[in-house]
Amino acid sequence: MIKSTLTQEEAKSMVQAEPQHESAVRTFLKRQDNWNIIGLFITIIIVMVIASIASPYFLSLKNFLNIGYAISIRGIIAIGLTIVLITGGLDLSIAAVAAVAGMAAAAMINAGVNGWLAAILALVLAGALGAINGTIIVKLRINPIIATLGTLLLFRGLAYVVSGGKNIVIGVNTWSYLGRGFVLGIPVSLIIYIVLLVLAYLFLRYTITGNYIYAIGGNSEACRNSGIKVDRLRFGVYIFTAMLSGVAGLILMSQAGTATPVALSGAELDIIAAVLLGGISLSGGRGSLLGTFLGGLLIGMINNALILTQVQIYWQMVVRGILLIIAVTLDSFRRGGGYR
Repeated sequence: MIKSTLTQEEAKSMVQAEPQHESAVRTFLKRQDNWNIIGLFITIIIVMVIASIASPYFLSLKNFLNIGYAISIRGIIAIGLTIVLITGGLDLSIAAVAAVAGMAAAAMINAGVNGWLAAILALVLAGALGAINGTIIVKLRINPIIATLGTLLLFRGLAYVVSGGKNIVIGVNTWSYLGRGFVLGIPVSLIIYIVLLVLAYLFLRYTITGNYIYAIGGNSEACRNSGIKVDRLRFGVYIFTAMLSGVAGLILMSQAGTATPVALSGAELDIIAAVLLGGISLSGGRGSLLGTFLGGLLIGMINNALILTQVQIYWQMVVRGILLIIAVTLDSFRRGGGYR
């Protein structure tokens, strides 16, 4: 009887033959990523020159700290989205999860719960929301775009339910240091972002699980045949991404001293644009967190320059839309094709 799946010997031989093929592919992709990083550096320099001419305040140290302060929250969320995309998935609910986490923590703090305990419980809630995404996508095999578009609405509605549609004010207290504090003149939120970015980079670059994440995005079926727990790892990635979104929501809430159900509404588009500009592919299996950082920095600098030059908000929206289109177009070219 002919078996419909690979035998153990065939799977073993395939895995043994994989390194040579993988080496050639990874070398090609590494060259592509290097060119993308170089292109981002050049673009950032060009934006800096133009912005410094348009505004004398742009090149000041204070303004660069302002840019870092502004990109830190979206940057933390972008770390999680990067890992999801590398596995070949997608999560559109990231900003909504951040809003829910912030609302939940604020509600608990106002109810008398210790601030740090409230933060831990809010992160557990965020992880549970990520588990919902993982269950729908990984277990039920629903397309991640459709699934997370639905959970985006679900979670955003949940943020309204937690507060009854109202903002929750916690004011200024010891909790505020998380979002408003400074260490040696550097915003705490920026330090948290950089630390998480470095840890995530090391995880992807130097751990077996990190290598599996890239492998799953490149060829999930080959990974299954070689014994990798593909579904378990993808499920865990959605939980991890949601918890990072929860961290971002907590920092945002502590910055403002207020939690609002509309927090970060629409921010998922900026985050996706930054990640795609950084070289992450929508088809999975490639990209780096360095590219994500540079993509986020580029968008942050452009947004900052538009504010300094007093460009109206609706024109800022036009620019953000153009950046998103450019990001998706670049990803299409990197994959060697487009819509058919």
